[in-house]
Order: sequence, then structure tokens, then C-alpha cells
Amino acid sequence: MVKIKLSSGEIEILLTNLYNEQLYNEQDLYHLYGMRWTIETSYGTQKNQQQIEQFSGHRVICIQQDFHTSVFVANLQSLINKQCEDYLKRTNLNRKYNHKINRNVSWGVLKNNIVKLFFNNEPLDLLLYLQHIFERYTEPIRPNRHYVRTMKVKFRRGKYRTLTNYKRAI
Repeated sequence: MVKIKLSSGEIEILLTNLYNEQLYNEQDLYHLYGMRWTIETSYGTQKNQQQIEQFSGHRVICIQQDFHTSVFVANLQSLINKQCEDYLKRTNLNRKYNHKINRNVSWGVLKNNIVKLFFNNEPLDLLLYLQHIFERYTEPIRPNRHYVRTMKVKFRRGKYRTLTNYKRAI
């Protein structure tokens, strides 16, 4: 266990199996944890937004199909977001804050159009349409924002929960 004092004055406790104190000091562990944060938030996106833990069936093949479909859709979303970078660079020149694609809105738009990609005679047109929609819904990146997190009693455990083990169809 390693105690690290945050800039807010709070104490954070990190658990690690890196025992050699001469090789890994507190600042190294703090830096490594910061590098892991994008991975941890990715897990949160997969669990909450993509509902990757909810399956449409109980058989192994159903679980594998749901998992690989979720990964495919997430990769497609990332590719379309990448296509929007030039647009964001141009528009960010005239804004107070840089903007990024609103991933929640883009996920919903993509989820509602994913089947059309496979049945459309002109998938390129649909991909360009999706890119245009993604570019319409951006959100500002506000640096150094820190707010006290208020926990609602009803949602204290945080994760999306379903009554059955079935997830919504894409």
C-alpha cells in the first residue's frame, strides 16, 4: 500500500505488487496510475455505455457474438471520430475551449444506424452521414475542472443494472 497526497489535499491509497522501493518510488507509482486512467475509463465505457457485461443469450456463442459485436461497434465509432479530427481542428481555432466529439451521442446515433451499414448499397454515403452527425454534437474540453461528486442514494452502486441477463438489441 502506498499513500499519495493529491493536489486537492486528499490522501489516495494505491495497492501495488511492485515491492522494490529503490526501483519504484511514490511519484513513479503516481505517474503510472495516471497513465492507467485512460484504460480504467475505457472499462467504464465498455461496462456502462456499451453494456458489455449484458448478453443477449446464455450460450457461449451468444456471449462471444455480443462481445465481438460490441468491440466492432466501438472500433467503428473510434474510426469515425478519427475522421472528424480535421473538422475539429478547423472549428477549434474559433472557440474559447477545444471541443471533442460527444461519445454518448455518437454511440446512440451509431447504434441506431449500424444495421443499415450492412444492408445499404452505398455504405460510404452512410458513413459520411454519420461523420456529419458526429461533428454536429461536440462538447467542450474544460481544463482543470474539479467538482465535488455528489452521490445519489438511489444510484450509490453506480453501474447500470438490468433485471434479467438480456441486453437491449443494437
